[in-house]
Amino acid sequence: ITFQLGDHLFFGNESAGVPDFVLADCDARVVIPIQGRSLNLSNSVAIAMFEALRQMNALAKSEL
Repeated sequence: ITFQLGDHLFFGNESAGVPDFVLADCDARVVIPIQGRSLNLSNSVAIAMFEALRQMNALAKSEL
């Protein structure tokens, strides 16, 4: 998926995900593949936000 400025990200809980009535109005669905146990919500948000910001060249630049 390609993220763009103005996109909205919706996250569901670990067991049920995003409700079907919300998904019905979405343009895309992203699933983070993982084997074994699930990621908790904060880890999922961090992965998705990092990728969205990376694609939009919006990550903070380090001066190290």
